Amino acid sequence: MANYVVNTKTQQQAMLQEINKTFDDLLAPIPDNVRLKRELQLPQGLSEFEAYDIMKTYANKNQIFDVILRGAGAYVHYIPSVVKHLSAREEFLTAYTPYQSELSQGILQSIFEYQTIIADLTGMDASNASVYDGASAAAEAITMSLERKQNKILLAPTLHPETIETIKTYHQYLERPIVMIKEKEGRIDLDDLKAQLSDDVACFVYQHPNYYGILEDSHAIGELVKPTKAKLIASVNPVSLALLKSPRAVGVDIVVGEAQPFGLAIAYGGPYLGFMATHEKLIRKLPGRIVGQTVDKDNQRAFALTLQAREQHIRREKALSSICSNQAHCALVAAMYVSAIGPEGLRDVAQNSVNNAHYLQNQLSTLGFQLTYDQPFFQEFVTDCPLDTKTVEAHLLKHNILAGYPLSDQQMLWCATEVVN
Repeated sequence: MANYVVNTKTQQQAMLQEINKTFDDLLAPIPDNVRLKRELQLPQGLSEFEAYDIMKTYANKNQIFDVILRGAGAYVHYIPSVVKHLSAREEFLTAYTPYQSELSQGILQSIFEYQTIIADLTGMDASNASVYDGASAAAEAITMSLERKQNKILLAPTLHPETIETIKTYHQYLERPIVMIKEKEGRIDLDDLKAQLSDDVACFVYQHPNYYGILEDSHAIGELVKPTKAKLIASVNPVSLALLKSPRAVGVDIVVGEAQPFGLAIAYGGPYLGFMATHEKLIRKLPGRIVGQTVDKDNQRAFALTLQAREQHIRREKALSSICSNQAHCALVAAMYVSAIGPEGLRDVAQNSVNNAHYLQNQLSTLGFQLTYDQPFFQEFVTDCPLDTKTVEAHLLKHNILAGYPLSDQQMLWCATEVVN
């Protein structure tokens, strides 16, 4: 990003002269009794070299691990340098809300390209411009599925715990019963799901791969939900879509997830990027922004905000969602990442993550860390540990390795992406 350079005194005076005003004239609306009539008590400014030295000292307090074996919703992937450099250009970082299409073709196209990528990966007809994160995307998808006589919400027990908490925050006080389906050997208990699919169920939400990294039986889940009136909502890892069947192919109505693996650093938990995609019948219920492709007066390709309910702006009490914004820059980064590595590159990332995770699991088993669930998994898995998980963390920390995520004193959730070697 270009450096910010303040206007000189001469430039400031030239601007004041142009509008025939003084600084005091500009401050006139501020009552005299609330003005600070002295200079701000700030330390002397630093040179760039001095500021860099101080920031370097702060940064040295962080621990940079040589190896990270932890995921649980935030994943370390290689980010091509072109993504970081292009996304940091000032025309992207300073882009404003694209309400005026004639002035916002660049940012509108970037959002449209992002939407196209998400729709292609999920097999859906349309995607929105993004929401705040994967958990809020799941909660918003539930709102899309609610009907007057269908307000019961079924949740898989193998969803990310934070997704479950976010869903409860959204819906628990709105007379929408939330029912947790039973778990069986690390996956959804299909018999219990079948028993709970009554006529008043609005939706069933599950995660694939699930919180434990295990692949759910999506085909069987789709077959159970399809004959009912309930909508099927799947929360997915976008990288996994390079290898697995598209959610649309197994009967999913709304696909959501966290797009952080697409070029966004872990960054101490954010900002991240929630994606949402659906089929044609539900497009008008998608929250937030949707960018569409059209033509301008010269019949040239152009882009504009489209298919957005007026209630989200001017009749908020009647709106299905209160989200009117999106994570535009994060979506831009995600689109750049996928474009930079391409379809084959994304498949390589996914396959190498699978290979590394299975190799790690095999090596850990020789040390007495046995699989908790004998199920197929993607890039994460749970082990029963032969010693306390805090001891495991402390030992690996000595070797500058971040251990898996402790689920209990004796169980740990491990992860290996393509960067673990």
